[in-house]
Amino acid sequence: MSGFMTLFSQALEQLRLAVLNVPGITPLADAPFLFRPLVMVVLLGVVAGVIGVIINLRSAEFSAEAMVHAVFPGIVAGAVYWGINAIIPAASVVAVAAALVLTIVSHRSRRGEASEAGTAVVLTSFFSIGLILSLAKGDMSGQLEALMFGRLLEVTDERLAQAFIVCAIALLLIVATWKEQVAYAFDRTGARASGLRLLALDLALNTAIAAAVVSASTAVGTLLVIGYLVIPGATARILVSRVRSMVAVAIAVGVGGGYLGMLLMTLPETLDKPISPQATVALVMTAILLLAVGVAAARERLRRAVRQARSARPAPAATTVSSGADTGVASDEAAGAEGAVAPMTEGSRA
Repeated sequence: MSGFMTLFSQALEQLRLAVLNVPGITPLADAPFLFRPLVMVVLLGVVAGVIGVIINLRSAEFSAEAMVHAVFPGIVAGAVYWGINAIIPAASVVAVAAALVLTIVSHRSRRGEASEAGTAVVLTSFFSIGLILSLAKGDMSGQLEALMFGRLLEVTDERLAQAFIVCAIALLLIVATWKEQVAYAFDRTGARASGLRLLALDLALNTAIAAAVVSASTAVGTLLVIGYLVIPGATARILVSRVRSMVAVAIAVGVGGGYLGMLLMTLPETLDKPISPQATVALVMTAILLLAVGVAAARERLRRAVRQARSARPAPAATTVSSGADTGVASDEAAGAEGAVAPMTEGSRA
């Protein structure tokens, strides 16, 4: 393990030196304590962007929120009993158990729909266990706050390497079941009729969500990670309609929001102020979402105006080659129409 960590640290340092002179990244690459968080938020942006699209298509935001809280006992146990570097391994074990429980509960409901009541029970139960574990060692309020809100600037090489491994597992689960997940999202009944194993797909998605939560737990915290899972996918759904385009936009939002949030920490106006980098990242992504809502609204108004202009435009007269008889009939009708108007005009003068 020590040999792997040595290679990982050397590769990370080489990457930092390679991008040191890249415009826009130099302020973050100057110091390793800023570059490691940048790599972390970029990694989370890619993973959360891919997973977030499926979460949005399946309207599984509440399940994602439940998974965020369900992983909390493992995070607390790792930090309290084995140290902060054991958070990701301990949380991974609990994440698998939470994914299993949440998947089974969601399939025990009536009519094949996810049981929000059962999901809420899982959320409350697991989160309460985490609180009990945190209090079992005495007053852990300081560490509890760190676990809930994260410490992005305290990311170490070891925790970053662990996050890479867990995120790779999450991406592998989603990529391996991508077509089935999309089919499941658009037509649950059709997916079941075609022979897809919906239980396995739910388990894969819940495990991927749990893995993303675990990888982000020490950096972003358990409360703010839900923004990473929901906002990129929601923003992509607002701006584009094709699934592949949604993935690209979601990744751009996740990575761009993380980069801009970290870049704000290096501005002269913020250097001497106590600002939470993870909260800044979350607020930047929220601002991107609001901007997307405004862009979509303006685009819809523009389309509506174009449609109204086209409908108000008079239809062009049809020009056809007619026979002599048809022409005579048309001329008689026109003369009759003019004759009908003329008397009304004279009567009005009288």
